[in-house]
Amino acid sequence: MERNIRLNWPDFINEAIKRRKSQKLTQEQLAILAGVSKPTLNNFEQGKTTITLENAIKILRVLGLD
Repeated sequence: MERNIRLNWPDFINEAIKRRKSQKLTQEQLAILAGVSKPTLNNFEQGKTTITLENAIKILRVLGLD
């Protein structure tokens, strides 16, 4: 059985930003913890589609959204 799963990407991003701020992490700190560059994290938070799924998952995992 095949199912189509739709993600509301802007909601994921907003929740990630909210969690980063509630954990009092800067973008630079989160980037280091996730193992991504600061520009990559910035692109993620701006909702740019140039970020790879692998890097998005790294960021979400650090924030407990995996």
